[in-house]
Amino acid sequence: MTAPVVALAVSGHGFGHAVRCAEVARALTNLGARAVSRTDAPPWLFGNDVEQLPSPGWPLDIGVAQRDGLDLDIDETRRRWHAFAHDFEAHAEVEAQLLVKHGVDVLVGDVPPLAFAAAARANLPSLALANFGWDWIYAPWPDFERAVDVIRGGYRQAGGLLRLPLHSRDADAFAAFKTIDDVPLVARHARRDRRRVRADLGLEQQARVVLLSFGGFTAHGLDLRALGQWTDYVFVLTPPLSSAVAALPTNIVCLGTPPVDYVSLLAACDVVVTKPGYGIVADCLANRVAMLYTDRGPFREYDVLAAALPSLGRASYVPRADLLAGHLGPHLDALLASRTPWSAQRTDGAECVARRVLEFAVAQNG
Repeated sequence: MTAPVVALAVSGHGFGHAVRCAEVARALTNLGARAVSRTDAPPWLFGNDVEQLPSPGWPLDIGVAQRDGLDLDIDETRRRWHAFAHDFEAHAEVEAQLLVKHGVDVLVGDVPPLAFAAAARANLPSLALANFGWDWIYAPWPDFERAVDVIRGGYRQAGGLLRLPLHSRDADAFAAFKTIDDVPLVARHARRDRRRVRADLGLEQQARVVLLSFGGFTAHGLDLRALGQWTDYVFVLTPPLSSAVAALPTNIVCLGTPPVDYVSLLAACDVVVTKPGYGIVADCLANRVAMLYTDRGPFREYDVLAAALPSLGRASYVPRADLLAGHLGPHLDALLASRTPWSAQRTDGAECVARRVLEFAVAQNG
């Protein structure tokens, strides 16, 4: 029997959409399916077992333009969406041909509206996977009415939504989807032992290690040299943040290349300093790593995550001014002194999603 071909159509906004879909791809492969991806995210996030479909020459999704890891650019996002909406129908036709050419049987979208429009034109079943939709993100922003209409038109063509935890309960959050089926957390687990990771990086086993993580971006204005005053901590930076400043204090470890196994690095740390998004929150919950987080501007997902974090595990807020000034010591001390219990979370979402996608494909394709 020929292995079913599942296309993962993935937003390139940040890394969170891609890393959770990479987990779904791994689960699909384990169930005997063949996973391919159409995405603007870096291919290395998916590993070598997922074939990358070629881009026809335009982005699959707009997401949100960002100046850096903390600041959004709403005006640039609006400009990009006006151009994207103009060519939406024509691009959907070409994307549909791409799916047919590569023998796709079912599509999973996280969560670009163009993908569902393409699947419908190719007469392929499709499901969305998300904890938010872009229509809900854009709705409060001025002059995004056209974008919201186009997005909802795309979402209506999906067969349904596999809704992840950490989602909004707002009435307009998922209004365009035909059906909603809740699934457990899709999260990554460390594959390497904490002690081995630390040894490989030259970190002492008893050191208090802090990872700075901003979704593949820098954080403009962050005074990295000021972290040198907190000598009770070792700070780990990855690209591009690790290449932002030369001659850093001795308690800062800079990695020259992105780690192949990022989640094992994360799990070897005591704290992650970050902006909260689904991907980093899920990884911290699954590996029980404390989070020190700051705000990320008018992005509606932030409010949902910030409200949920206190009841899920060890997490606390650091004002952006303190973060940028490198004034982290007192915040880290208080966070590591916390005895807040970790919540019991199912983290087998990737396996659940994979099974439901294949069951859905069989039901739809007969």
